Amino acid sequence: MHFCSDELDRLICEDMPYFDLTTTLLDINSDGVIEFSSRNEMFLSGNELVKLLAKRVGLEVLFAKDDGQNIEKDVSFFKAEGKGKDVLILWKVAQNIYEYTCGVATYANQMVKIAKKINPSMEILTTRKIVPFTKKIALKAIMDGGAYPHRITTSETILVFENYINLYGGWDKFINEFKRLKSKSVEKKWIVEAKDKKSAQRFIDIGVDVLQLDKVDAKTTKDIVKIAHNNGVKVISAGGINVGNIEEYAKSMTDAVVTTSPYYADSADIKVTIKKA
Repeated sequence: MHFCSDELDRLICEDMPYFDLTTTLLDINSDGVIEFSSRNEMFLSGNELVKLLAKRVGLEVLFAKDDGQNIEKDVSFFKAEGKGKDVLILWKVAQNIYEYTCGVATYANQMVKIAKKINPSMEILTTRKIVPFTKKIALKAIMDGGAYPHRITTSETILVFENYINLYGGWDKFINEFKRLKSKSVEKKWIVEAKDKKSAQRFIDIGVDVLQLDKVDAKTTKDIVKIAHNNGVKVISAGGINVGNIEEYAKSMTDAVVTTSPYYADSADIKVTIKKA
């Protein structure tokens, strides 16, 4: 993930827009070492960004484990040193990032492991309903956990929801004109949302590439998947899917699920140790 210099500065300036009053009053001039570890087993995310932030404030990174790996309890995963005042700048900015990103990555990885144990070819995808202003950090975190983005923006994929069709002129018009519409985007796949067996069958019959089932129960999903796969159509399940019910959808043999739940996972419990160098 590419982070621009102004994005790094924004993260720092949100926490310290002018100077650190406490550091100034204590007249801290000694060098320091900062180290991060986890109080519980977790999946790591955020190190790529924190390394950039550490260098941005003038610290030397002593070691940093790669993102996307399991971290055991009480294992250190990042360490840097430099001027004490710079160590203190990094402290809460980095801890805040780790608590969010590692929580998201760990949750996403739990979903991936459950799903792939049952259906190895199934993918966990995440929606674009991301906490505002956290997109890059959140996307990096779910990818570190083994999931992938479903749609990063509306610009790169075609996904037809009922709200589009309400303004387009209705499903009958869409179905009648689908062949023409598809010919205008030969390099793209058409994904169409279906809410039940009847609508799914209509879309299969006209040759959509992918069905996205919205809030369809796992049993009905399994029935639709059989029909869709027999006609060369992929199926994605969406709506209320989380770590608690992912097993049911994995058993339906859907090709992927789309979920928002990892973005709202519980925070990771991160330990920070700061000492004199």
